[in-house]
Amino acid sequence: MKQERHTGLWLEIVVIAASFLGLILLLYFVMVVSFQNGEQSTSVTMKVAEQVAVSIFDNPTQEQIKTVSRIIRYGAHLGLFFVVGIVMAFVSMVVFRRYFRIIGVLGAGFVCYVLAYYTEYYKQYIDGRHFQMSDVALNWYGSLAGITCMVISYFLNRLLVKLSS
Repeated sequence: MKQERHTGLWLEIVVIAASFLGLILLLYFVMVVSFQNGEQSTSVTMKVAEQVAVSIFDNPTQEQIKTVSRIIRYGAHLGLFFVVGIVMAFVSMVVFRRYFRIIGVLGAGFVCYVLAYYTEYYKQYIDGRHFQMSDVALNWYGSLAGITCMVISYFLNRLLVKLSS
């Protein structure tokens, strides 16, 4: 009995450490992507947009390529911060237990908002980049969607466990 509890404690420590490590690596990736200079960022987006536009349109115009580029950029903001929201909520739900999970989820939301705002805020100090409040909103909405998905999956899991027993 004591051996099982000791093994369970080590397993819990490993899960928490792995969760934090994954979160730190994800946040590092967000910072690397966010703090590229304007020329690099635009170049990568436009190359992808041209390839996508060619597969959609027979002979895409510059306006169509710019529209595809904008969609890709918006999707990247939403998608990246969706993953950040899921990971942040997961880590907070692993660390905080019982009724404290509410505090953990609220804390995850706060950290996601700060990250969403300041990754955009500091872009104004990078060559060729600028601060856009619409990008902050996209980051925040992506994070909220990720946190919401994690919370819903937690409650669905709890419901399924109750129904199966």
